[in-house]
Amino acid sequence: MISTIRYILYTICIFLSLIIITPICLIRPLSPKNNTVYFVVFRWLVEVIVGIKVHTTGQEIIKQTHPSVLIGNHQHNYDVATISQLFINHVIVLGKFELGLIPYFGQIYVLCGNTLIKRGNRKKAMQSMENLENKIMTKSLSILVFPEGHRNQSEELLPFKKGAFHTAIRTQSPLIPFSVSQFIRFQDLNKFKRIHIYVKIHPPIPTKGLTKKDIPELILKSRKAIKEGIKELNQNYSSK
Repeated sequence: MISTIRYILYTICIFLSLIIITPICLIRPLSPKNNTVYFVVFRWLVEVIVGIKVHTTGQEIIKQTHPSVLIGNHQHNYDVATISQLFINHVIVLGKFELGLIPYFGQIYVLCGNTLIKRGNRKKAMQSMENLENKIMTKSLSILVFPEGHRNQSEELLPFKKGAFHTAIRTQSPLIPFSVSQFIRFQDLNKFKRIHIYVKIHPPIPTKGLTKKDIPELILKSRKAIKEGIKELNQNYSSK
């Protein structure tokens, strides 16, 4: 029951944050800086109302490294809060086309400079990715992608899809892996207690001079960094 109430409040925070930042999005449409404002508001609301506290280390890496491709593990719908401290002015999200169809949410999502891709249509998807990659290079943006492709609450990471790695190669942008503690395994969302989520941003993995033949090795390096980070962050729960 408590987990249901918590999730309802979480959803309310998402839309309340959208309402609060709407004037900024209308004054400054399509700017990635709107993402930063959104997540500052959202993070505060979620901590106060829902009781989710996110602890992130390594934000300076994102500040200093762009353009780049951010990749990390994906567990829960709460990951909107999980990634809230990763958005630093130049960071955008690649989302599926269906997100844009959600009334109000979809419109603000786009006004925050984020990109939608229609995966079912290969031709349109390729065109969208080409446009996105041009934007990454010309505007020095960073893009956040969950390479597992789906929410995954198991202990092991799912196989990584190659899309993010192709983007990193084509734009010659470094990969920035990030790890999220497996809070689902260690904290009971059905108890009236604060939920702590730990995030670690890892050093960049260069892609300069690499080609698509190097993607398997990039995947191995990224998975290793993310897995080791998860193991390290999970220790925060055993120490409490």
